[in-house]
This record gives sequence, structure tokens and C-alpha cells, in this order.
Amino acid sequence: MRGFIKGLAGLIVLIILVWLGVWLYAEMRLKQLVAAEINRANASGTVQISYDKLTTSNSPLVASVTLANPSWASRPDASAPAISARAASIGMHINLLSPLLLHVDMPQSITISTPEASGALTFAVADVTEKLSPSLWTGNTDNPITGGDARFAGINLLASNGSLQVAQIDSLVLHESLDAKAGPSQTAMLLDEKLNHFQLSPILSRLINLPFNGQIAYLGLSMRLSGPLDWQSIAKQVASLPPGDARIHFMLQSLHQWALAGGSGQGNLTLTLGPSQLKAKGSVAFDNAAQPSGTGNLTANHLDQLTSALTTAYPALQNDVSQFEARLSPYLTTTQADGQVLTVSTAYGKNGVTINGQKTGEMPPLDWNKLLNPPPAPPAAPGDSSGAASP
Repeated sequence: MRGFIKGLAGLIVLIILVWLGVWLYAEMRLKQLVAAEINRANASGTVQISYDKLTTSNSPLVASVTLANPSWASRPDASAPAISARAASIGMHINLLSPLLLHVDMPQSITISTPEASGALTFAVADVTEKLSPSLWTGNTDNPITGGDARFAGINLLASNGSLQVAQIDSLVLHESLDAKAGPSQTAMLLDEKLNHFQLSPILSRLINLPFNGQIAYLGLSMRLSGPLDWQSIAKQVASLPPGDARIHFMLQSLHQWALAGGSGQGNLTLTLGPSQLKAKGSVAFDNAAQPSGTGNLTANHLDQLTSALTTAYPALQNDVSQFEARLSPYLTTTQADGQVLTVSTAYGKNGVTINGQKTGEMPPLDWNKLLNPPPAPPAAPGDSSGAASP
């Protein structure tokens, strides 16, 4: 009996030591992940992330990293003003019983500042989780994230050092899924966003005479890209390139490679604004020669009420609205239930372009060589900066 008790005690001690080893290893990997992501962002030259100190968890049940007083500064272009954000802290933790789920401990308030003004973004609820690749635990930090979900509620945008409310959002829900090894028929990236009830400050709405009291009832966006597309690696390389021709050329090259590999995509948009609901969806696919084909559909109801509200608020828009209605008159109908309705259904490809079943024109082949190797810009004319040649 005594031997059994000693053996059991030894097993318990061994389990505790193994668990502590797993916990220490998890915290090390989590610190490496955070450091790698910060270093990649700072290497771009357009973003600078800093913090006062980094702390880890004292609980053996959770691996966590917390950044004290983190700050983020961005200047996408040398001529653009710098934008910075700061919070009291931000953290990440992993429950060791769920090692592939990373919880982001968001701050309840983020201070935002520019050279001209400062404000804050606050949340009543901020719940963010990321799905981790198993390869993270073997030391691979190249593509550590395979998806994520975020839910924000009670969002407030404040100006004048947080004393003036600019806008509020009831809720914002985001979903992301990534697969760097997707094949031609598999989903490489899925994004989904749902925004409920955006409200501009009543003071600002009255000041600029916005219709519908500055409200957007609902906005939904979704996008699915299929085919070989290592989006995280592409985004990191884009961030490492300076803004300009080199970045654009790399993005076009990546698009061309994706198209040649049989890439395809679909997108959807739903918008409820005042009396109207707009729905748009589209698709694109590429053949073996990287030539595109696809469809697009657009519907919107109660356009008569929408345009009437816009022209009442802004009479100067009347001519533009009239031209818009005249141009789209073949696709406009009126019903008792939905008022003035816009319906446009488009298909395009090598057989041409059709709208609502009627062919409207040919579609010339896409010249990838010209896109990837544009001709040099013509030399500037001699003379002054106006470009006019000197006599």
C-alpha cells in the first residue's frame, strides 16, 4: 500500500512538472508571436508600435501576454498627417485546455489623436478571438492566424478629448477565415461584417442637414476568395514595400498569379438607409489564360423616397439626381409595395456584356502584359512646371 501511495504521489508530481513545462512553453511561444507581429508592423516604415512593458500570467492555467500603455502611430504617406492611438493596456491569453483559441483582451477605451484634433473610441463590449494554426506550437509564426471572430457593442466615437460624441454604433460583428493552402475550389479567405444602427450625433446631423437623422440602420458586407492565395504573406510583403509603383506592381503580380491558378471570388453588400434597402452581389472567375468572367446584380427599393429626401436636404443635388434617374430609366420600375425599384443584372466575359438579358457590348481581353509592364511615362516638356514647351 505504501508503495502504491509513493507511486501515485510521484505520478502527480510528474504531471504537475509536465503541466508547468507546457505552460512555460506556451507563454514563450505567445511572446514570440506578439514580438514577431510587432516587428513586422514596424518594419513597414509606415507604422510604429511601442509599449512601456510586457508582462505575463502568474496562473498556470492560462498563458498570457499584456502590453502596458501600448501606442500605435501611422503615417501612410509622408505628406499625410500622422494618426496615433493609445490605450492603457492590451493583452492576449490562451486557455491551455483550448490551445488553438487566442483571446484578445481589448481595452474599453482607445485614445485617438492627430495634429489637428484628438478623441476616443469606447466600447461597452469588445470580444475578440483568433483561431491559431497548430504549427504555431512548433515554432512557425509565418501564418499563425487561421480565422477569427469579433463582437463589439455600444461603440462610441468621441471628439474634443472625449467630451463630444460624434457617432455611435449599436453593434459590429466580424468574422474571418483564412487558408493559405487552399486549392482552386477551396476557400482561401472569407470575410463577413454586420453593422447595426450607425447614428451620427444629432448635433452634427442638424448642422450639416443630413437626412434620416444621420442614421444607417444596417450594413452587411461579405467576401469569399477561392484558389491559392496566401493572403497573410502577401499583406506582409505589401507592408514592407514603400507606397508607390513597387507596391502596385507587386499587388498586380500577386493578382495575376492567383488568376492563373484558377482564382475566383464572390461578394455581397446589403445596406438599409432610410426607406430604402440596397442589395448588391457579384462574382468573378478566371480561366486558364487569366481572363475574367462573372456576374453582378443590384436591386434597390423606395428610390423615389430616398432621392426626395436627398434633394430636400441638398437642393443642389437635383440636377445630378435627375441625370441619374434618366440614365437608369431602363432599369427602373414602380410597385405599390416597394415604390421606385432599381433592378440591374449583369453578366460579362468572352461573349460580351449583357444587362438584364440584353447584350450591350463586347468585352476585350484583359492585357496582363500591359498591366504588369506599363509603358514609361512620356518625358516632361521642356520649360516651366506647367509642362508647356519653351519657344
